[in-house]
Amino acid sequence: MPEPNDEIVSRRAFAVSTLRSLPELPESAAERVTDVAIDHADELLAWLADKDCPGHASPIADPIRLHLQHRKHVLAIAGTDSDDTDDSVDGTVGFHGLQAWALDANVIWITQDHCVFDPAGRLLLDAKANGPDPDAVIPFPIDARQRKANTEVQLRNRLVAPVEALLPLRGVDEIRLRDASDVARRAIALFLVATRAESILTGKPIDIERMKARCPIGYESLTPRERAFFDTAPSPATQASLAQAATELAWRYEALMALQWALDMQFELAWPDEHADLTAVTRLMIDLPDEAIIEQARLRSATELLDAAELHYQCFHAIVDSQQTQNDLSGILDPGVVCERLIAISWICGLSGESEWDKTSDWLERGCQPPT
Repeated sequence: MPEPNDEIVSRRAFAVSTLRSLPELPESAAERVTDVAIDHADELLAWLADKDCPGHASPIADPIRLHLQHRKHVLAIAGTDSDDTDDSVDGTVGFHGLQAWALDANVIWITQDHCVFDPAGRLLLDAKANGPDPDAVIPFPIDARQRKANTEVQLRNRLVAPVEALLPLRGVDEIRLRDASDVARRAIALFLVATRAESILTGKPIDIERMKARCPIGYESLTPRERAFFDTAPSPATQASLAQAATELAWRYEALMALQWALDMQFELAWPDEHADLTAVTRLMIDLPDEAIIEQARLRSATELLDAAELHYQCFHAIVDSQQTQNDLSGILDPGVVCERLIAISWICGLSGESEWDKTSDWLERGCQPPT
């Protein structure tokens, strides 16, 4: 890893925003801005991925990585660093009056001398593991912070203690929802997988070719892991592995129910303490041809989806915390229901930073953390 040159301070800072659309820059800064490739942020923060770098293991490193994972814009802004600005007496780097814009744009600043700053120019972290400044904050949109606070009230009303220091999920202006037709295809595929899993667990496996012929759209929409399960014929050699996979994949009815709710096929998404009504879930998939489900697919609003995502995200962490503290949440939250719903809604909203269903599932297995 190249060492920062303490005698040479960069004349540019890079604003990394997670918003789909940026607010207008102040007129005084507009001529100094260049839009650069979003991958440039990875190059500037290569030290953050270096396990030998002191800053790699800092507690603030993961929130910074998460911000980078959801970046939509990277702007190079000339003349913003400390060689040609006046540092304030409190240690805040002067960014030429861009602090208000940076806050609105949900920006973190990166400099070429291996430093990361919050929107106001307060140090979050550098390569030598200095930081964070006591007043520095990881930026989140107002709606994301409010959604987190509202969800914490919901949990307390259910006698569930929210996990301290948990960061909010994304805001409405940070996400791009999947196309409704893709969500409908995913629902059809989950129905196919869950049905086959259930048939194996009951000792009456449905013929593979028959299922493929009756539900070609679902088969074409299977993920690689789902297809590997689906294409494995029952035999003495595969019996144990198939039963184990079927036990896990039968839970996909819960994810399917969440997708049905997201598509407005289900009236409500009840509190995650009971399993889905399989009769109702199944009937919704049987009553309409697959083509009609796709054609009629309409998603709920981003606000509704993020509200549900935040709830299940906080429930997930409350469950993990309860397992570590021996605090019994049985009867209040069902871990399987929470996990399946969280995978489904996070996939729709792109909250894991991954585009594939299987990788979204891996994200949950990592405790909703980005890859290291």
